[in-house]
Amino acid sequence: MRWYLLIAELMPPKPNLILCEMKQFKPIVVDAIHKYSLADNPARQVLPNFEYMPPLTRWKPQETKLDPPYTLTDLQSGETFSYDDVNSYLAAYHQRVIIAQQELSRRKRMIAGWDKLIAKQEKKLAKQQQELATAEDMDTWRLYAEVIKYNLNVIKQGDDSLEAINYFDEAMPKIQIPLKPELSPQANLRMYIKRYQKAKNGLEVIKQNIQKGREELEQLRSAKARVEAGEDLDPAIGQDRQQKGHSKLSLLDKLLKIRVSDEFEIVIGRKAKENDFISTRLGRPHDWWFHTRVFRGAHVLLRCHRKTEPPEELKRICCSLAAWFSKARFSTNVPIDYTQVRFLRKPRGSAPGFVTYTNQQTAYVDPLDPRQAREILGL
Repeated sequence: MRWYLLIAELMPPKPNLILCEMKQFKPIVVDAIHKYSLADNPARQVLPNFEYMPPLTRWKPQETKLDPPYTLTDLQSGETFSYDDVNSYLAAYHQRVIIAQQELSRRKRMIAGWDKLIAKQEKKLAKQQQELATAEDMDTWRLYAEVIKYNLNVIKQGDDSLEAINYFDEAMPKIQIPLKPELSPQANLRMYIKRYQKAKNGLEVIKQNIQKGREELEQLRSAKARVEAGEDLDPAIGQDRQQKGHSKLSLLDKLLKIRVSDEFEIVIGRKAKENDFISTRLGRPHDWWFHTRVFRGAHVLLRCHRKTEPPEELKRICCSLAAWFSKARFSTNVPIDYTQVRFLRKPRGSAPGFVTYTNQQTAYVDPLDPRQAREILGL
């Protein structure tokens, strides 16, 4: 029998975790996160196969004995839990506090990412509004061109304006037309004709772009609100170069989703594009992926928002859903392969929905429709 000692040194700036094996009542270092020799630290060394040397310090810890039960508060739900042994408490602390802190930090980064996309879209929309204002001045550019055309003989290169009578107005008022002094009279005329033609041809296109831009901005704001409400939406979905972000958000809304809890969500793709999206864009490395082994069918994604291992029963339900959304819907004992998203690969140039995978497990299940799955899950 071998005895091991795990030593946690929580001293800044580099906390360390050291694994030692007890040999003749002496802790011998097996491995450590941070290893260093006497050349690095003349006071002590932490190297494999050498006896563990405690840090030299005058500080003495204040020891306090804690008797069970040990309680902690879930960082997200605020619920209090009680444990009778230290190991259970530490495991729960890692899951309900440390992982929860990481999740909160990640969610803040997601919100900041959506804010960045929203600001970018607002800037783009403001520019389109300026283009619209310019395009709506097409009658002014046409008028300037007509007046310049009838006054070419009085304009000289170097003039920065032209004061002339507007014969196209019944009152025939005088108007002041800005000119570019570096251009000839004919070049100033061509400039205003070009502005008029561009505004005339682009007015409807600009209006369509503005309407489309407003819809995209509303989708981005909606995505941010969903993240703030607890949904897991990576900002990369909104800025994907391979497919426009707003279409990705629309596709996300069309997916069949079953929210199991704050920790787990089932997402089902029923078309090739949906399968491709959830397998290559939506899924995170720690999520689980399900698909029929022989038959064509949907990709089923089990999202693990807190990176926790899903219960076996939940995996089996996902297998049954994958069987239902396949060509084997009316069969029994359907083979389903499942693995984590980190083991999926999309070959370059392959068709939408096609992936390869490794490290899979196989389950033989009967198909289960979403209504039955919800009943089993108590939803």
